[in-house]
Amino acid sequence: MWGRGVVRFALLSLSVLVLGGCASFPDDGPATRSIVKDAHATSDKHYDLVNLDYRVLSEVSAHPPEPLTTLAGSSSTARLGLIEGGDIVAVSIFQPNSEMSIGLSDSDTKKSDNQSLPTLLVDDTGHVSVPFAGQVEVMGLTPTEAAGAIKHALKGRYIDPQVLVSVQTSSANSVTVFGEVKNSGLVRLSPNNDTLINVIASAGGTSRPTGDVMVAITRAGRTTTAPLTVVLNDPTQNIRLAPRDEVRLVYHPRKFSTFGALMRDAQTPIEDDSLSLAGALSRLGGLDSNNANPSAVMLFRFERPEVARALGLNFDPSAARVPVVYRLDLRDPSGFFVAQRFEVQPDDVIYVPHADLAEARKFFEVVNEVSSVGYNAAVTNSVIK
Repeated sequence: MWGRGVVRFALLSLSVLVLGGCASFPDDGPATRSIVKDAHATSDKHYDLVNLDYRVLSEVSAHPPEPLTTLAGSSSTARLGLIEGGDIVAVSIFQPNSEMSIGLSDSDTKKSDNQSLPTLLVDDTGHVSVPFAGQVEVMGLTPTEAAGAIKHALKGRYIDPQVLVSVQTSSANSVTVFGEVKNSGLVRLSPNNDTLINVIASAGGTSRPTGDVMVAITRAGRTTTAPLTVVLNDPTQNIRLAPRDEVRLVYHPRKFSTFGALMRDAQTPIEDDSLSLAGALSRLGGLDSNNANPSAVMLFRFERPEVARALGLNFDPSAARVPVVYRLDLRDPSGFFVAQRFEVQPDDVIYVPHADLAEARKFFEVVNEVSSVGYNAAVTNSVIK
């Protein structure tokens, strides 16, 4: 009796499988027909299904993503090179054709070595102490203007003295650069080194892919950001910096995810400035030739409203993002050309359903396994008898 029970259970299991079909099998995602059915639902519709062809490619390409924030309009108009408190300056004073000089030895007037005064600190009140001139105010002056102020203070002590002033270090005329740069620290601003790209280059640049780096500039307590690629490609974003700005480069990796009948499921960094759908599939080893449905390569994306509008989709006007599933047919040779030009965006999900034949094969494998159980049970039952 026990053997007959096993046979009945096996046959009952086989019947359930036959009646349930492929939908009862474990899988790694929805079937193609389920995605299509839900997209065409008249009520409780959650997304739109768009066939990815040349027309759709053209519409999407005509609306490239724009940065959520911009640096344009933040360019500084401040004067650069002005001496401020805390600066270290070098001062040389000499009198042509005279052996009486400060900062130059007697032999220097005879074409020998030049000796400058020890470097001077500009105090909090903006003054420097110069021998025979006393306290000279230089704050807010250019080096040339400071030299004139010192020359004026030496009047009556020298006959037409010549003064040279240069700024050695200045935190007030510098910006702080840190984050994803090779050399964090202060970068001096000058008339030929005052733009954002100049400063980043002076800090050694970044070793990260430029597409994965955000630039944040803090000025007077306000921070603005933009992608580094935008700064490099749009001259209006390469703003002129102001003294005491803080420039921070932030690593924000862009990634896409893959599931289904691919050679590998993973969350993968984009790395390059841009990545095509064809490149993304290649990076994962391509489709699983034994299981994939090449006529239904799906890309799930929360699309921007302007793109959805250009594609003629109906959606809630208040929606910040519109869920769209792009379907690419790689059985059509033109699909490969489209895949080469369709760019993958951060947080996209690429899903390749299993082919119907693969589902059928899976079904018959289970049927064969259950049939084997029934056969073995029948043999065991006959032996017991």
